[in-house]
Amino acid sequence: MAITAEDLIRRLERFQACGPIPLDVKRGEIMGILCSGDRSRETLAAIISTVLFPVPAFAERSPLAILGNLGDVRRSMGIVFPEPVLDPALTVRENLNFHAQLQGMSNEVRRRRILDLARLFWLSDSLDVAVGTCSPTMVRHLEIARAFLAYPGVLFLAEPTKGLDDSGREETWKLLQRLNRERGVTVIFTTQDLVEAEAICTRVAVIDGGEIVALDTPETFRAIMTVSSASMKFDDIV
Repeated sequence: MAITAEDLIRRLERFQACGPIPLDVKRGEIMGILCSGDRSRETLAAIISTVLFPVPAFAERSPLAILGNLGDVRRSMGIVFPEPVLDPALTVRENLNFHAQLQGMSNEVRRRRILDLARLFWLSDSLDVAVGTCSPTMVRHLEIARAFLAYPGVLFLAEPTKGLDDSGREETWKLLQRLNRERGVTVIFTTQDLVEAEAICTRVAVIDGGEIVALDTPETFRAIMTVSSASMKFDDIV
């Protein structure tokens, strides 16, 4: 599945979040999107994930035909939000089972899917542990597992390593790369951290003022700028 966004415009009250953005995400790649400002980044994420509707001009021209095929678009995409949507009082298994039920999976499919995801996401030894007692990294991996319950072709993440320490960030990067490599998942994520984008992306798009100001491979970015060992933020490169 490829995602194309053309003339992507969403206007909020006294605020234009995104202008024309010719953004092509190829099947099987890992795309990082760096946006200036939390509202721009959140609005872009909401439109791509169909939480907010774009204006009709975009909806009509988009190959995804978002407004006419919301069900197909949502079934093909898993979404990881920046804040947890899990119930901390339930166990890892119970959370996955609950969300699988919401997706209409049968008992046997849910059972097999949960065991598969527990193995894939390094959660096999924690299935019966309450989420409220899990580490932030484990919770983030469970959030990704929840988004991957239906084995979507596209995984969209907003701030995938927000609030994690260095070790947790690296584990999450490895997990996303593993999903991309072993399951062929197209990964798209928004971030403010160029180091994060550089670490795992096949391409990085920098969006400022509703326009793409840079779109290239991490290797190209590395060749034209010096990246310090500390996290480099969006404002350092625009």
